[in-house]
Amino acid sequence: MSINFLHSDTTGIKICGLNEEEMVDVAVGSGAGAIGFVFVEESPRYIERHEADALMLQLPDDVTGVAVLQNSPSLDSFSSWNGLLQLCGDENEEVVATAPRPVIKAVQWDPVEVLRWDGFENVKAILVDGSSGGLGVSFDVTELAELIKSIKTPIIIAGGLTPENVQEVIRIANPAAVDVSSGIESSLGVKDPELICEFIKNVTELG
Repeated sequence: MSINFLHSDTTGIKICGLNEEEMVDVAVGSGAGAIGFVFVEESPRYIERHEADALMLQLPDDVTGVAVLQNSPSLDSFSSWNGLLQLCGDENEEVVATAPRPVIKAVQWDPVEVLRWDGFENVKAILVDGSSGGLGVSFDVTELAELIKSIKTPIIIAGGLTPENVQEVIRIANPAAVDVSSGIESSLGVKDPELICEFIKNVTELG
């Protein structure tokens, strides 16, 4: 399993909420380093496990598959998942430390929460969002930009990112990676291939 998108000289790109073969091809072909599959049933981007497993087979070795979960009663069924687990709920330290796969811990922006998970066992990155996730809510990244300079765990910025604003967010905060879902949709839960390509192009243009 590769997590190169978190440790590159350039900003990593995670495209989240994909559930169609065509959109996975577009994202990977355009340069995404990670693809997120949402296993939260309430989400308009929900995907069944067998469908995600089939799409995972499309991913080249250098692209990471991310299982997006929220307060799951058990993570045991993901011991066979060949990628990262993104935990977006109120999962505590025990759940995160004992997760069967390495974790991206997602938090709503709060410096206390970021510091809580910095350097924590089994956490490969902290995803900082403007909401509880998937709602397209942005936040002022200025304070986070200062925090990033002093912590060791890679930071992924999410929430309200679009092709239009992602370059400014990267210039201010210089995160390890950016994550987008609603900002590349033509309607709720429906990805737009042109927006995917535009988003990735605007990130990679920064070098």
